[in-house]
Amino acid sequence: MNKIRWGIIGPGSIANNFADALLQTYSAELTAVASFNDERRKVFGDKYNIQNNLRFENYDSLLNCELVDAVYISTPHTLHADLSIRAAGKGKHILCEKPGAVNFKQGEKVIKAVQDAGVFYKEGFMYRCHPQIPALLELLKNKTIGDITKIISSFGFDMTKVIPEHRLFNKNLAGGAILDVGLYPVSLSRMIAGVQSGKKFVNPIKLSAEAQIGETGVDEISSAIMEFDNGITAKADTAIMKNMDNNAIIEGSDGKIIIDNPWMPGRDGGPYFSTIKIIKNNQEEIKEFKGPEHLFFFETELASQSILKEKQQVPHPGMTWEDTLGNLKVLDQWRQEINYTIKED
Repeated sequence: MNKIRWGIIGPGSIANNFADALLQTYSAELTAVASFNDERRKVFGDKYNIQNNLRFENYDSLLNCELVDAVYISTPHTLHADLSIRAAGKGKHILCEKPGAVNFKQGEKVIKAVQDAGVFYKEGFMYRCHPQIPALLELLKNKTIGDITKIISSFGFDMTKVIPEHRLFNKNLAGGAILDVGLYPVSLSRMIAGVQSGKKFVNPIKLSAEAQIGETGVDEISSAIMEFDNGITAKADTAIMKNMDNNAIIEGSDGKIIIDNPWMPGRDGGPYFSTIKIIKNNQEEIKEFKGPEHLFFFETELASQSILKEKQQVPHPGMTWEDTLGNLKVLDQWRQEINYTIKED
């Protein structure tokens, strides 16, 4: 097998990003697509030159297709766990958009399914595969800013108005900010706090939160404070009805680091560009990261290479299974703190 043949389930906007990245990869190609929507399936299939017989009108037909090695799942959140489990049952490798499941209970079932099936699985936090993340970890491990004391990060945008039928405002589709973009600051905070303890990640021992719950019952704006057993505190802000800084600030005993664009450096394609600013002893040093690659290239190539090498997981700082479950556990805590429950709970 020279190239991994990918099928996309749910050709929405983020699936276009993944498909664009596949065009740049060395180890993968786009083979098939599945969508219940005839128009969306046709437009996507035409755009990426997918053979007509590999444009499926239901998900099971794609999962049963022998010409597909791996699936990229980018449906609404509530379908992620079930589709991942079904894909694993058919022996397909899986890259599932975040969140991999809407709660920890679901996540455990997913990980058991992929483990039992012996297939590759990764939750789609593509920012973890970007070159700036290993560089950040190296700076922190080398104590560039001394001991880490505080992490402040945010991911929020403004939909400007409530659209009840939109997935983000639909409680039945696990809408709201926390499960859409709040999981990014949580995953980053857990990873950075882990550095201090010589681990790949750690979970907080205490979490407090507040939120603005909108008229449709989902969290529109929310904030969480996480406290870790190594003394680090982390503040995570998220929103679907408010624009935020969408950056990360790491404070240390000897200075601080600012990541200007941790989540989406080059979201709409390449070239990418981002910076890490180190402020120490009243001096600034800026490390630049730029290249021709599409933002999703790094995750797509890493997943495909891992499958070719018969690995079931990507290496850290990519999201491992244990990391995914740890993140889901914290997201459950955050929602519990603001009394936001969904039917899957």
